[in-house]
Amino acid sequence: MNKLHLLHEAEKLYSVENLAPEMIAKKLNVSRRTIFNWKKKYKWDNHIVRIKDFSKQFAGDIYKVGTKLLTKLNDDIDNNRILNKHEICALENIIKIINREEKEQTKNLDNFLPKKKPAKFLTPDVIEGINSEILGWNGAY
Repeated sequence: MNKLHLLHEAEKLYSVENLAPEMIAKKLNVSRRTIFNWKKKYKWDNHIVRIKDFSKQFAGDIYKVGTKLLTKLNDDIDNNRILNKHEICALENIIKIINREEKEQTKNLDNFLPKKKPAKFLTPDVIEGINSEILGWNGAY
């Protein structure tokens, strides 16, 4: 592996995978000091901020789409319209994404925050139960 490739791989491990410089050094078989020098010289900490901002924006956008879709489905139910299976499936996937994101955030904050009650919302298990028991779907869309 050439040095430029190692630099890019190290930056990705730091910025995207959130590995500590010590772990990156071991993984890439590069000195710890080299990783710290690259981190400082190429301002890797600035890259983390951009990635986190993008992640927050994406999560917010997914939440907005899910809210709009849920509102539309509720309106369809209220007006006795036939529900679109694809919209329900999309909402189910959005809920799974939101649930996974919240679990990841909770996991990252567990060491720093006092314990709190879990959020009350539809989980993937509840959605599957609704699909099978109420809507009569067997999982095939």
